[in-house]
Amino acid sequence: MSYDLDKELRRWLSKLAEDWEITVDEVAMSVAGYDEIDNRLKHYPILKSTLSDPVFELDKFAKAARECWALGGRYDLIRFGEFINRGNQAKNLIDSLISAFPSDETEASQRIDNFVNQAVRIGYSTPSGSVDWAGAALLSSVILTSIFPARFVDYRQSRWNQLAEAIGYDHSPSGEGHYGVRLIWAGKFAADISKTTTFQLYWPEGEPLWIVAGLCWYGPSPPKPQLVPQNIEDSQSYPEGGEKRRLHLTRERSQVVVLKAKDLALKRDPMLRCEVCGFSFLEKYGEHGDGFIEAHHTQPMSTLKAGSQTRVKDMALICGNCHRMIHRGERTLAINELRGMLKR
Repeated sequence: MSYDLDKELRRWLSKLAEDWEITVDEVAMSVAGYDEIDNRLKHYPILKSTLSDPVFELDKFAKAARECWALGGRYDLIRFGEFINRGNQAKNLIDSLISAFPSDETEASQRIDNFVNQAVRIGYSTPSGSVDWAGAALLSSVILTSIFPARFVDYRQSRWNQLAEAIGYDHSPSGEGHYGVRLIWAGKFAADISKTTTFQLYWPEGEPLWIVAGLCWYGPSPPKPQLVPQNIEDSQSYPEGGEKRRLHLTRERSQVVVLKAKDLALKRDPMLRCEVCGFSFLEKYGEHGDGFIEAHHTQPMSTLKAGSQTRVKDMALICGNCHRMIHRGERTLAINELRGMLKR
């Protein structure tokens, strides 16, 4: 019997739904690590910018890399710090990894292996002689996925193997000193998942490989979600019981669209001004307000059904005051209606 990845992904979600006693839709909305996706959307483009700068500055790269959650925890960052402290050695090694990066898989694998082997000599090892191969490989994967988001993912072997095991996918190759093959395998694995009908149904927007990486965070046994309403609008606007919970979760499911809408808006207007009144949290609160804005669904939530898809153009980015005014009263106001009130 041939392997059906879409069927196995659906089976995994269905098993979680059975164990948790909720719907598959609710499971799909819960297992993607949206905080992680948000971190990737915000910081990977910055990391890519430092790597693409004609005058590569190691300090800027290091600062941007430390903001990427995928780079690891405390001990990973200690090794990374040792690596960065090597100055030109680290700088030249990064350049040797990304410069004219090959499209051929064999050459790409060898390029990654060379980077890992050199990185363990200039930072990813301890005075006692232990070598952190995995940490060096993780650094290479973070660098590569920021530049090639459709080809690579940030790589923790245990996490990717756990997800592969959960859906019956062939495990990554093993063998010390051959992380290049594993990174290429993980990128293919994530790309294969992103092409399935089930994936495209539940996670239609955003960088697909980064969403799969979010799934990887939880592995085969993600924590059961607490499915409760989280804001006043939900409990005021909809009947209590199952329907209210479903409508709240439908909003959460569109979180990737929200992140994409914010990302595109930031490129147009770094101040991220409210689309109704022009208020900017960055302008008013400084760094504390950087990147903050609320997202309003211009399609009323009551009109959405299970499986509905939200597009970026269906979102309006507005401040909290305007958001409350739009929802105040017996009906939801249109954006232009609220703008008209301000003019009057």
